[in-house]
Amino acid sequence: MNPLFKKLLGPRQTEYLVVNHNFIIQEISAEAQHYADTPGDALPGTDARISFPELIGIENILISIAMGRRPSFELKGIARFADNNHPLYFDMLAVEHENEQGVANYLLILIEDATEKMVMKQSLIQRANEANLLLSALAASKDYIDKVIRSMGDALLVTTTLGIIKTVNQSAQGLFGYSEAELIDHPLSKIVVEETLLYQARHRYILSQKELLRELEVVCTTKTGEEIWVEFSCSAIQTELQGLYDFIYIGRNITERKQQDIEIRSSLVKEQELRQIKSRFFSMLAHEFGNPLNTVLFATQILQEYGDSITHAEKQEYLGHVKSASKHMAHLLDDVRLLSSAEAGKLQFNPAPVDLQKFCSELVESIKISEGKDRKINFICRQSTPPAKKPDRDSEKTQPDPELDPKLLRHILTNLLSNAVKYSPTESNIYFQLNCYHEKAIFKIQDAGIGIPIEDQEQLFESYYRAQNVGKIPGTGLGLSIVKQCVDLHGGQIEFSSETGLGTTFIVTIPFYKQK
Repeated sequence: MNPLFKKLLGPRQTEYLVVNHNFIIQEISAEAQHYADTPGDALPGTDARISFPELIGIENILISIAMGRRPSFELKGIARFADNNHPLYFDMLAVEHENEQGVANYLLILIEDATEKMVMKQSLIQRANEANLLLSALAASKDYIDKVIRSMGDALLVTTTLGIIKTVNQSAQGLFGYSEAELIDHPLSKIVVEETLLYQARHRYILSQKELLRELEVVCTTKTGEEIWVEFSCSAIQTELQGLYDFIYIGRNITERKQQDIEIRSSLVKEQELRQIKSRFFSMLAHEFGNPLNTVLFATQILQEYGDSITHAEKQEYLGHVKSASKHMAHLLDDVRLLSSAEAGKLQFNPAPVDLQKFCSELVESIKISEGKDRKINFICRQSTPPAKKPDRDSEKTQPDPELDPKLLRHILTNLLSNAVKYSPTESNIYFQLNCYHEKAIFKIQDAGIGIPIEDQEQLFESYYRAQNVGKIPGTGLGLSIVKQCVDLHGGQIEFSSETGLGTTFIVTIPFYKQK
């Protein structure tokens, strides 16, 4: 081989061998033995095909190169596995060669070490295969997760830390009535009324890494504006950026359950109220019927045992006690029947023309005679009742008096005036004022009595309820309940203001004609 050619091959780490047209090795570089199938067999004078079996089967190609009919032929990636831990790869290039005498018909076979390149290539291929497998696994996993999410009966939403929706499933779309496009990239507050609770939960997790809220019940709004109750469970997932989280919300519609809870609580409250009413009713019966009955029993016993020995005047006195006690019990029974009829919806409203000024004046005189001897009732009619037309537009007749139910009106005013007298100190003034205008009658009754404590005012119109400060003043707790029922039947309103120890003012407003 030409010395210059050898110098050129040296830096490239390329070995060579020269063979004749019978593939007998004529010349071989020192390191070419390293690439032989059996190191040490590649010697000058031996058949190159023994040391390099890769040449078998391509002899015709190699002869055509030696004859100058083909420029070259290359074999790439030939492997030797003498050491499994360190495989050897090389490339072979066959070209025409002339010896030093200028004789052709020789082949120059160049051997170049390709181990590093092949190992790197195989590593890249392996990594590419692994990456493809990973991508396939990720795709399969994503498809699996997508199917799970799509088949979930519960609503699923994924948001950013700021509460911007990134993902929703089909159940969430069905629950809230929005399409996916209408929810993605919109704030969670679009559907969650109390989004502040979820915002606080997210930031508590970011700051403390504590467990997120579980079974958090919040009110949500659907696309149609309907408010529903949703129970959310929240969890956080780390994004590809360190310290940045996405938040997963899995929600379930619990509106029906909440409504059932509300109904149950309402039923329990009503049951408790009924128990309290029942307790107050029996307490009232024991007290209000007990005293009159004792009076009747005592008077009849005196009359029965000592009737012959007492005077006529004493007999009349005891009979008067019996009559008074009986009237009291009859009045009490009338109140109970009236309230029962009202609560059952059986109390009738029978309007008739009423001269209010005359009606109120006569009622005041009646109260003064029966109950108000020690209190002064001041009746004031600031404006007399103006003539008012009937609602019938076709009628030209005028109705001089408003059409109210006299019986119900008497219950209203009698109870309010009686209470004013009962709960006011002796020699005190009670003011009863009537104003009529704009086809409304306004009755104002003001006393300077014991007043109503604030804590009792909310329950004041409940049956059998009495304020805590009444002490030993007799009463049934029915009067104001009856008043409220009678005012409601007129389509009117009742309001009051009171301060303990200073007195109470009731204002009743009743329209002249009840709207049908």
